[in-house]
Amino acid sequence: MSETIKDPLFGEYPVEIPLANAPLARVVAQVRFPEILSVQDRSFVAPFQERIRKQYSIAKNDLINTFVIGPQRMVSSTVWRYLDPSQSWRVSMSDTFLSLETAKYTSRKDFTERFAFLLHALAATIAPSHCTRIGIRYVDQVSLPDGESMKDMLRPEMAGIRDAIGVTKYVLSEFEANTREGAVVVRWGHMPAEGTHDPDVMPPTATASWFLDVDSYKSDESEMFEFAPDKISEVVFGLASRAYTIFLWSVNDTFLVRYGKEV
Repeated sequence: MSETIKDPLFGEYPVEIPLANAPLARVVAQVRFPEILSVQDRSFVAPFQERIRKQYSIAKNDLINTFVIGPQRMVSSTVWRYLDPSQSWRVSMSDTFLSLETAKYTSRKDFTERFAFLLHALAATIAPSHCTRIGIRYVDQVSLPDGESMKDMLRPEMAGIRDAIGVTKYVLSEFEANTREGAVVVRWGHMPAEGTHDPDVMPPTATASWFLDVDSYKSDESEMFEFAPDKISEVVFGLASRAYTIFLWSVNDTFLVRYGKEV
């Protein structure tokens, strides 16, 4: 498959290939906006919860501490969490962002529609005027018991040096590049048993693993984007499509068949 994708950063999107057992560890979409201090007030965020409560009926909150330099001080802020009854989908909202994450991803269309629902609820209640960053992140994780190699499932550029030099403690590669939709940060490599490059999106597992982490985003510090839910949803779908293009460019047909491609 990677051979048919000539330009993973600016080229056309490939046709989506359903995988019955896709090794996705986590998918996260997030929109960031200028700080809205009132979000720290429970009564202010209550209308947002009411809008989404039928779909995300479990409410929680976390207190996040941030160290601020000059003058040095610790600042605490609340992140409001809302989960669906199965606890497979989680919404997070703070005074600077809204995110949706899941390990039960099925398709770009389904995920984008779920995120659009939340964006409309946010616009109707919290009403951010602009956003500063829109992004979606896909993390794939492949278990590698008994030192299994990924060499035959990846394009050579993504296979890395592990097979060339023998057993390694870990291998971590990264690049950042512009794309037609914005930009992308791609991280990949090998982790030992109980190892992870980011515990928030890829929990440690009992066996060694290979991972691919694609963060596809649109951001411009000098020019904010209007907070328009339908437009943001279109951007998210495009960013997701670019991330998928990079995924398909990275792997080959052996990988796809192993994880459920129909043959």
